[in-house]
Amino acid sequence: MTGSAASGPAAAGLSPSAAPVTAGRREPLALGLLRRFCAANGLAVVAEPDFGYAGYIEAGNGRRHFFKGAGFDLNGAGASAIARDKGYSTSFLAGAGLQVPRSLLISTPRYLADIRIKNPAVAARLSGPAEALAFAASVGYPVFLKPNEESEGRGVLRAADALQLSAALDQLGPAYDRLLLQEEAQGRDYRILMLDGACLAVFERWPFRVTGDGRQTLRDLIEQETARFAADGKGRKILPDDPRILTHLAAAGLHLDSVPPAGQAVALLPNSNLSSGGTARDVTARIAPDLVRIAAEAGRTIGLRFFGLDLIAPDIASAEGYRILELNAAPGLSHFHRLGPSEAATVEEIYARVFAAIARDLMA
Repeated sequence: MTGSAASGPAAAGLSPSAAPVTAGRREPLALGLLRRFCAANGLAVVAEPDFGYAGYIEAGNGRRHFFKGAGFDLNGAGASAIARDKGYSTSFLAGAGLQVPRSLLISTPRYLADIRIKNPAVAARLSGPAEALAFAASVGYPVFLKPNEESEGRGVLRAADALQLSAALDQLGPAYDRLLLQEEAQGRDYRILMLDGACLAVFERWPFRVTGDGRQTLRDLIEQETARFAADGKGRKILPDDPRILTHLAAAGLHLDSVPPAGQAVALLPNSNLSSGGTARDVTARIAPDLVRIAAEAGRTIGLRFFGLDLIAPDIASAEGYRILELNAAPGLSHFHRLGPSEAATVEEIYARVFAAIARDLMA
């Protein structure tokens, strides 16, 4: 890539690409890699100086590509919004013939009351807690309840019976307008990273878990594991008394004072997000070609170019029995980068390909 873009940011009175994030703050992984790419390809980077969380890339022709967090302009605003809305995206994926868990969009009592004031006819068509219980009874327990527009596994709860589902609805209802209720998909948890129809990487994921030693309580084991996260510079991510942990343990008949037998692994959350302490391994070499095709079709259905697809399947080597959970239009990769040298190299190659696609768009 050729050309100089120094005049654009300078003319706008903004910091040039070499300007670091405020001294003493750690620069986001993506921004550091982006600066390196742009310096080698005649592009400028302008990022807000406090955290480096948002900014833009500028080419010598004056064209700009904006970013915020892990979200890039490769994905349109509408497509990104639909991907974030789990109810809409699940509906579109199902309409395209792709396999998703049976789902029901739930309006919380607070939201239903608000809609009744504004438009009673619309409110009458919405599903609430009563419909949630009826749906769960029809598809069978366990079921998953999650905020319709959250990320990083926040608020995801698993209910093994009607009593637990009612408690989950009461827990999430005050904080959210809409919730998505889904049947449980059986299999292993994978994230597939895609760009323009090509598979960049596949990671198998496991939820935050600890292994018993026959002596220590779950509280002690969780405290030790979260302290290890902090010592590695990753932040604690999650605390032992997190309501999600308490709810998940209760559903399994456990509590923080339980002492698991030596060697017994205890899952602490119902979802496998690395942002909440999960682990992962690279299984890119094993993905079935049919699953790559399915992932590409899912991206086309929602209108995404760069995305992470969360999928449950018996094995990534076969498309049999897969279920698409959701698409993430701004997949964060920093947690994968910290898993080890091999994973770090994979993530850096992914970002290099993403940045190359951005550069092509800017110079087209």
